[in-house]
Amino acid sequence: MLGLAALGLLSWLRGAAMAQFLRYLRRTRWLLLTLLAIYAYTLPGENISTVLGSFSPSVQGLQYGILRLVRMVLLLAALSILMRSIPRDDLLLGIYRILSPLQWFGVDAERIAVRLWLTLHYAETALGNTRTTNMKQRLEALQLNSVLPVDTQSQVELPDRTMGWTDYLCMFVALVGGAVTLW
Repeated sequence: MLGLAALGLLSWLRGAAMAQFLRYLRRTRWLLLTLLAIYAYTLPGENISTVLGSFSPSVQGLQYGILRLVRMVLLLAALSILMRSIPRDDLLLGIYRILSPLQWFGVDAERIAVRLWLTLHYAETALGNTRTTNMKQRLEALQLNSVLPVDTQSQVELPDRTMGWTDYLCMFVALVGGAVTLW
């Protein structure tokens, strides 16, 4: 199933989405390698090498680690396609609409949408900065006085578009898929 998902995503990864996917992979390479090492060395099972003894990673841990690694890479590929194909305001409107029924349970969907908008704004600002910086400069940039940009809007307005039949169909498929997964 994972291979079919990878083949499906490969056809969408072209041009700017591929460049963004490769940037995501480069930025998360240490996280992915750490994830693989944690699974390889913490899950019990048959050792790969008898020479290393108990310091050897397990076969089962390596298998699970590679499975998790492939899932994370597919997630990054889907994220790069999503971020390139859907405008940010439409993405936030979709998230707001999905979360809006949870307002009956006390979840503030507007606050979540605004925080997500700010996070995406800061991420785009950071990714747009192409000059090379060392770790000390990055830490200094995280100081409160330089985090708040001067040109940030004081209000976030999402376009109010009505939902079409395809939106309802996608929500229905997602609900059915979630119910089947839980069952």
